[in-house]
Amino acid sequence: MNTGDLQNYVPMLRADPLSRLAVLTLPEDSLAVLPVVQEQSELEMTNGFARDAPYSPSFVLSLSDVSASIKNVHDLLFLAGFHSPTLALLFSPLYTWSGRYQTVKDNFCLQIRTFDLSSGGSYPLLTSVSGLPSDALYLVASPAELGGIVVITSTGLVHVDQSGRTTCASVNGWWSYVTSLKPQSSHNHLKMALEGSKSVFVGPYDLIITLQSGDVHQVRFEMEGRAVGSIFIEEKSSIVPPPSTLTNAGEKTVFVGCAEGDSWLADVIREEITREKEEEPREDIEVDWDEDLYGDINDPALDSASGARHEDGPAKLSLAPSDVLSAVGKIMDIEFGIAASDQGLRTYPQLVAVAGGSRNSTFNVFRRGIPITKRRRFNELTNSEGVWFLPIDRPSGQKFKDIPESERATMLLSSEGSATRVFALSTKPAPQQIGRLDGKTLTAAPFFQRSCVLRVSPSEVSLLDNNGKVIQDVSPKSDQAPIVGASISDPFVVIRRADDSVSFFVGDTVARTVSEVAIASEGKTCPPCQAVEVFSDTTGIYRTFEPSRVGPYEHLQSNVTARVNGANSSRNTRQAQLTAEQIKHLQEQEPAITIDAPSTEAAINSSHGTQWLCLLTRKGEMQILSLPDMTVVMQSEGLSSSAPSFTDDIGERYTGEEKIEEGEEEDEVKQMVFCPIGKNNFRPHLLALHHSGRLNAYEAQPRFTVDASTQSRRSLAVRFKKVHTQLLPISGGVRTTNTAETRLPYSIIPFSDIEGLTGAFITGEKPQWVISTEAHPLRAFALKQAAMAFGKTTHLGGKGEYFIRIEDGSFICYLPPTLNTEFAIPCDRYEMERVYTHITFDPTSAHYVGASSIEVPFQAYDEEGEIQLGPEGEALIPPTNQRSTLELFSQGSQPWRVIDGHEFDQNEEVMCMESVTLESIGAPGGYRDFIAVGTGFNFGEDRATRGNTYIFEIVETAGAQNLPGWKLRLRHKDPARHPVNAVANINGYLLNTNGPKLYVKGLDDDKQLMGLAFLDVQLYATTLKVFKNFILVGDLCKSFWFVSLQENPYKFSTISKDLQGVSVVTTDFLVHDGQVTFISSDRNGDIRMLEFDPTDPDSLNGERLMLKTEYHAGSIITVSKVIARRKTADEEFAPQTQIIYATADGGLTTMVSVKDARFKRLQLVSDQLVRNAQHVAGLNPRAFRTVRNDLLPRPLSKGILDGQLLSHFALQPIGRQQEMMRQIGTDAVTVASDLAALGGFW
Repeated sequence: MNTGDLQNYVPMLRADPLSRLAVLTLPEDSLAVLPVVQEQSELEMTNGFARDAPYSPSFVLSLSDVSASIKNVHDLLFLAGFHSPTLALLFSPLYTWSGRYQTVKDNFCLQIRTFDLSSGGSYPLLTSVSGLPSDALYLVASPAELGGIVVITSTGLVHVDQSGRTTCASVNGWWSYVTSLKPQSSHNHLKMALEGSKSVFVGPYDLIITLQSGDVHQVRFEMEGRAVGSIFIEEKSSIVPPPSTLTNAGEKTVFVGCAEGDSWLADVIREEITREKEEEPREDIEVDWDEDLYGDINDPALDSASGARHEDGPAKLSLAPSDVLSAVGKIMDIEFGIAASDQGLRTYPQLVAVAGGSRNSTFNVFRRGIPITKRRRFNELTNSEGVWFLPIDRPSGQKFKDIPESERATMLLSSEGSATRVFALSTKPAPQQIGRLDGKTLTAAPFFQRSCVLRVSPSEVSLLDNNGKVIQDVSPKSDQAPIVGASISDPFVVIRRADDSVSFFVGDTVARTVSEVAIASEGKTCPPCQAVEVFSDTTGIYRTFEPSRVGPYEHLQSNVTARVNGANSSRNTRQAQLTAEQIKHLQEQEPAITIDAPSTEAAINSSHGTQWLCLLTRKGEMQILSLPDMTVVMQSEGLSSSAPSFTDDIGERYTGEEKIEEGEEEDEVKQMVFCPIGKNNFRPHLLALHHSGRLNAYEAQPRFTVDASTQSRRSLAVRFKKVHTQLLPISGGVRTTNTAETRLPYSIIPFSDIEGLTGAFITGEKPQWVISTEAHPLRAFALKQAAMAFGKTTHLGGKGEYFIRIEDGSFICYLPPTLNTEFAIPCDRYEMERVYTHITFDPTSAHYVGASSIEVPFQAYDEEGEIQLGPEGEALIPPTNQRSTLELFSQGSQPWRVIDGHEFDQNEEVMCMESVTLESIGAPGGYRDFIAVGTGFNFGEDRATRGNTYIFEIVETAGAQNLPGWKLRLRHKDPARHPVNAVANINGYLLNTNGPKLYVKGLDDDKQLMGLAFLDVQLYATTLKVFKNFILVGDLCKSFWFVSLQENPYKFSTISKDLQGVSVVTTDFLVHDGQVTFISSDRNGDIRMLEFDPTDPDSLNGERLMLKTEYHAGSIITVSKVIARRKTADEEFAPQTQIIYATADGGLTTMVSVKDARFKRLQLVSDQLVRNAQHVAGLNPRAFRTVRNDLLPRPLSKGILDGQLLSHFALQPIGRQQEMMRQIGTDAVTVASDLAALGGFW
């Protein structure tokens, strides 16, 4: 508040440990107080809305009314263990600074006051301490055993007890410079800097303090009687991520939150240190009557008020990770580059984000989809349309040490056109064809404990031996409709024909035959079905409630001692909770399935899980039957209507809220697959692919309630909850059930254990990986090429290998070990040793160049350049600043290895870096790519700063063993009077800012920069963006200018300006079909859209840019990149551009232009979603995106669509979608097509 800038004021929110009171700091030393209701009687005395709110009316408390000395509150917190809410305030009535320490020192004060609101608002003072160090940072509440408060300063720690007694400990040599207090213990040799540190108590007398760098130190408070005698600080015990928050998460666990990367849930490791207790001779002393009555006050057994045992000796504490929450962290810079494939056939753009900042950086390489990393070409399957790598028990099968026998792929079926080839896989490099079968294969799987193969073709179902020979025609060729779908789960097979009829087969291991069994449950025949699936469950989620056998009241009152897998509801409530004993039995017991196996097969497979049959009827009802008894355990219409969740509809029929209306076309399910998805901890899922391309993913979750008052049959104790939905793109637009088949249809293929991942792969025009882990929900990652066939294989000895046929050919591929799927975009993460601030890509050499920032001791110079010496001492922490270096990274198999570099001068930092194209006489075509770097010098507050502009070139040289090498070559260094904050190129010339000026320069003979023109901008130019010969110049305080450059003669012309006082961070051109819009973002995370419109009377004949929209991004934008957004690869000039934003919280977002008709339609959809969709915590997304502007009568929020809000449209049930679209005069298919046309990242 020293500057009076209210926008930069950071409030502090604190709550009482017993939830009795909450306070929020306000400017001008005030508190917003919110009392929380504690007793029911207080609620009964109120009426209306106040009775529904669990709090009393809030009020504003001016601290000057409490005490005139309370000014400039620095920190506050509530203390535990008091009858009334008690608040500790740390404040400084007088300001001081380093140059004033000779006269004003120890200016901080601490007061502990009780907030007694019941007596009319009194705030009695309990403790008051003055003369605390002037570098105080924050407060830490001590446990009840220790008592008091710990004040953390930048140079030490101060413990203050309730009587006002202080105990100090210093951690570096600056303690004596900032305070007059004498430390009881000195630990200056540690040279700890406590700025940015976080502290938490993990024991009655043990404090863990983590420094800004992540170093962990233990602080132990030694008692002398009932007071703190000394404070001991141990050496560094462990290292954690740089903390932004540190809090207790359990008895022996702390959470280390990091805003720069991964966060930890860390265990507190306690290593006891044995210390022998010396016997001291007892002397005859004067009798202490208090000790005679109450015992020895120094007895450790009596030291704890709660009677807890105090350790005889100290213990060494450290932190170890128990779980990791992956995050990117603050993004410093982003750059697009080219990732060349190992074959060199295709190149894909990749986005490199530099994140981190305090200790080191991470390079996060984002790609649009999971990369295809090829191991070898598989020429034998060039024309394959479907492959099945089967782990059949064959004598000649190869064996690998790390691959179990049940997973070894020994047999291969390849469906090609109207025939199927059978291969034997062995240790030979090429597979051996051992058979050929007529007709293409729909599906194939191991049968009879991997001794046989069951194959389904459009005309027949056959059983093959381990050499691919037919041993039984299970369903021979006939005049029946062709088979269009099948599912196999040993020993069960289900097929569906084109006329929607279903046939079910069961295998007998003893007779080694497969016979057809009629599907009849409760005396009813199998209805026509649109999809069928037989599956097994190994997770134990699929369990059943037993049918009711007694009255509902008698059942709830009985003593549950028998097998409990069910529950009943009372007559008064529709949904009754199970008892704790019932829930325990439900979680521990095996599923209540009566297994009367006709053969030994079911008994053998019982150890591999339970088996179920799912039928999706033509009317849209999904039935799940338990096997082998074929008892219906679930009936629901939620799958066909894309309901957000559904369970067994026992006791009532589906109400039809989501049913398809008359005249509207039903989106049938083309394929459904039950498969586990996850990593290490698998969760069962149901994937449903509709004819329109809609993919719905439901997670099967256990439930412990029955939705019917009585149940006449077993009910599946599973709730299917939708966790993902998307619309797969289809050529020629979105296809419905009446249109022709697509060029390449989609098909869901489950897989297991590919680099530890278990999920599903969807082949088709736009393939998808459907995977999940414990740390993130289910996600679908796209593939850049169309995939015709896919299958997991282990025949080359790798557990993470898979076969895929794409447009480039057929290959055996693997997932790269650096791949990270924890984020919404696939990412390769590389941990670097240094901190990097900028990165750029050189297109000529295909190398990345990074600017690192190294922390070095600060060196002060006078105006003549002489070194100025400061205080010296071994225990003093020298002041530091940053010094930059330029580093050239390698490519290929060992990326991000530094192969060359350039060191800058002392105190010189890189402010900007770009790859620029400049005129060069000797280059082919007259242009050459260079690396332009702008720097600035940090000389401190007593000397003016300056900067330099560097021009580097990456050249190829002869490396070791006659291999090509690459080096950084400095072409020119151009001194400047001010720091160079932005560089760019325009028409072969170099643009750079220099404080309040803009320069354009040409590279003369590749040796020096020659000035051509300059322009005086307002205060301090920070950003430059170029489009053709137009320039956007962003200013630190005065928004941006719209400027053009003419060459004959060289001259800058100011076209228009934004006259509002905004501190812009980024400025960009957004182009769409010949129209251009200016997009800027400021330090508050607000995006502003402006246009140049000379015809508008308010534009002052075009001299003023017109503000059209303001939109809150939710986080501060740190950097932006503009890329061309081409519809086809043949377009030389992009009809539109796309902006990629990186944010301070590690997010990536994109902005694209939308056609007017599509924009208006999606704007109406957005309004419908605001009113009808469920939002997090009931918050209003429209209000969240609104920007307050006191210069405008109403917010301008209609020009930018909220893509995150529109993504919720796909999550809505089909019925709700159609109801919303009916109100705005469109249909759900059109809106889905609009959303798909918006595209995503590059």
